[in-house]
Amino acid sequence: MGNLFRDMLAAKGAPLAGVAPMAGFTDAPYRLLCAEYGADFAVTEMVSADGLVRDGKKTRSIMKRLPGEAPLGIQLFGAIPAVLAEAAAIAAAEEPAFIDLNFGCPVKKVVRKNGGVAVMRDLCLLEDIVAAVVAAVEIPVTVKIRSGWSSREKNYLEAGEAAADAGAAAVILHPRFRTQGFSGEADPAHLARLREALAVPVIASGDVRSPADFTKTVEETGCRIVLIGRGTYGRPWIFRQIADAIAGRESAPVPPDEAINVLERHLRSAVAWKGERLAVLEMRKLFRWYVRDLRGMRDFRSRLSGTVTLGETLEVIAEMREEIEKEWTNPA
Repeated sequence: MGNLFRDMLAAKGAPLAGVAPMAGFTDAPYRLLCAEYGADFAVTEMVSADGLVRDGKKTRSIMKRLPGEAPLGIQLFGAIPAVLAEAAAIAAAEEPAFIDLNFGCPVKKVVRKNGGVAVMRDLCLLEDIVAAVVAAVEIPVTVKIRSGWSSREKNYLEAGEAAADAGAAAVILHPRFRTQGFSGEADPAHLARLREALAVPVIASGDVRSPADFTKTVEETGCRIVLIGRGTYGRPWIFRQIADAIAGRESAPVPPDEAINVLERHLRSAVAWKGERLAVLEMRKLFRWYVRDLRGMRDFRSRLSGTVTLGETLEVIAEMREEIEKEWTNPA
């Protein structure tokens, strides 16, 4: 079996940009939009290995995808090697491009069960999990880690080496400590050191919110594969802009009407995917991101955040279009 990511890099001949796993965000409609704007691959929201083995319907639904998505990795979390191996075999039946193991989540409810970044405090366990999952599936297995639990427990180099020794095809590093959560700044030096230490590809994650950030990350770390998380919020077109930056082209600003059209398309796709009430409620956290750069939208942002039905939301969107047309007809 060749290395999936090296093969993708060779085929593209340029750095890769993927959609990072984000709980509550990276569902199928979200990933599809990103793929249409040029995302090279994506990773699902976290899937509980325990829930998958217990045949939880909600857990299984996270793994489903839409036609046209980019190559997809299914991310699993847990702390028991046999359970993760069984869950990986179940996940592999969905025919993803790879399985990703989350040893980087800092959220308390995950860490309390010895999952996420807590696994990094027991590298023997980490290695056992990776080896068990690699043996259970015939597709590549990747591992996501952090810099460590804290600055006093910095062990990303040891964790990355343990994962690679156990058969991981790539290691994803979010260069923050668990104690930082998502605050402060990611440390690119950690990525550079890990890349130099491992024979397998190292995938960068963290603090990429613009094409300039993407270029800077590639240049500073030497990593040619980058996952983008919060930088995609309300901006799936960031992948088109990154492609322009890689090619040395100047990227044109996204017109206001395109932003509104993508917002509506995302909303309708989410409703078709998971039902009206749930989709509208979940989309409310993204509405403000879609319109944050548009002038005169403050009142509309507030109204969108309070809608509860598709019809009500579409009415606000229609009024936003009218306001944008006025801006274009009568510029300030």
